[in-house]
Amino acid sequence: MNNLFPTRRDLMDLNKHFMGDSFDRFFANADNFNVDIKENEDGYTLEADLPGLSKENIDLDYSNNVLSIRAQQEMSTEEKDDESNYIRRERSTQAYNRQFLIKDVDEDNITAEFENGVLKVQLPKTETDDHQTKKIDIQ
Repeated sequence: MNNLFPTRRDLMDLNKHFMGDSFDRFFANADNFNVDIKENEDGYTLEADLPGLSKENIDLDYSNNVLSIRAQQEMSTEEKDDESNYIRRERSTQAYNRQFLIKDVDEDNITAEFENGVLKVQLPKTETDDHQTKKIDIQ
């Protein structure tokens, strides 16, 4: 019964048989980028893997306790014959967007660097009193 519905792998095989390699890159990169977030005493460290991108293609902002990472990548391929006529010309654009709820961050001291395809963001914690739990009476 499980094999009555096609899986993603079945669709990928169909793609290879009927469409050639034209769409392989499109389906291979359909997932979002990987992110690791670590917490220590002083703050949080976020590392996002964004291979093949440049820092000019990445937007990063922090607002209302939400860190947003947006990235866009444009690719094109051209093949011409001897007379510079197009035999094949393909263009594609991929956009990525991730958001993370990270509270108690000192917004003014957030730093970020991008090196070798890895975005590293330092989010220092604010000096806050320990959050006290408030008991709520049930009526």
